[in-house]
Amino acid sequence: MPVQESPLARLTRHARARALEVAVAEQGPTAWSTLTWNELYRRVIDGAAGMIEAGVKPGSVVVVRVATGIRLLELELATRVAGAVPLLLPEHLDPQEVARLLDEIEVRLVIVDDESRLALLQRAALADAQLFECDDRSWERLRGMGLERRKRQPDVLDWVDRVRADAPSSAVLGLPREKAQAWLFRPESSGTLSDLGPDDVVVLTGEATDRFTTVVRDAHLGAGCALVWVETPAGLEEALARFSPTHVLLDHVAARELEQLIEAGTVDGAPWHPTPREVLDATSARVAEARLGSKARKLADEVSGLAPWWGGRLRVLVLDARVNRTISSLATVLGVRLGRIAHHPATRLDLAREHAVVDVPAPTVVDTSTDSLPRRGGRAGDLDAAFSLAGT
Repeated sequence: MPVQESPLARLTRHARARALEVAVAEQGPTAWSTLTWNELYRRVIDGAAGMIEAGVKPGSVVVVRVATGIRLLELELATRVAGAVPLLLPEHLDPQEVARLLDEIEVRLVIVDDESRLALLQRAALADAQLFECDDRSWERLRGMGLERRKRQPDVLDWVDRVRADAPSSAVLGLPREKAQAWLFRPESSGTLSDLGPDDVVVLTGEATDRFTTVVRDAHLGAGCALVWVETPAGLEEALARFSPTHVLLDHVAARELEQLIEAGTVDGAPWHPTPREVLDATSARVAEARLGSKARKLADEVSGLAPWWGGRLRVLVLDARVNRTISSLATVLGVRLGRIAHHPATRLDLAREHAVVDVPAPTVVDTSTDSLPRRGGRAGDLDAAFSLAGT
């Protein structure tokens, strides 16, 4: 399989062509947050250079364990641009299995947003890895350190890009397996995602460690479209209303709940129909060419009231699960194409063999703090508390 255009090349292209267009959006506790492609590009390249300054080398592995959303996307892309491999581990992996997987590879950095996320790694021997506790302040400081590295060594990321030109860079996941040892694998797929374009708006549901969301994130980087990412089905309706997507991509959890979400759906704060279940049943019967009475025909006509619930622009609906009769009938009546993502079989990945770890040349002008991690205050001995040795 040929290696795709590098993450740095793709980010640079989108930052130039779509600088002020929304790249990614997430739902916060009180409001939605967005980044434009230019903002995402700047934050990622500074974060990548900051990781290099902190000792991350091309070919090494970075374990990322943070909440679903913009920050995870930033960290994942920064890791890839730094030439390292982002590794995401599902919560339901066994800590003993995690220890075995991590002992087989060189982990340079572990990134968490909360101490509780270290529980999964408690049995792993990570004495040579650094731990980055990534809150807003620490992420800002790491990016600041990266900006300084890029000033001293403007071509550092281009150098990394050349060194890693023949190596895949996309995220690696842990795969629990029944009655067998867990694997590391790199999700791959074919299907609808190849049709995404820069003017599309994608609403995506699911966890970061799901293979479905992982291939969608990579497709988003390739297409340059807008990605609205909500972790659970509870945020779907608001995302649809706010961003009017062209594509809705639902993981297996949201796919199973979609019919119930539609039944309970509202438009402008009111139910889209007084008896939604009857409308859905009548619609399914009409599509199946069943004989309908006048009442059922009238109900089937009223399914048009559901169109605004999707935001008014929906062209493609993808469910990471089997599509039932109700959803299939709705798609037919509303003129929405049911897309499909075909997951390729998970192939066991030997990261230790696939990735050679390479040293990054030092900047021509050596600053006295180049070997140091971010520090708070002015005293040289005050190491930023966000960074520590994982083995201590």
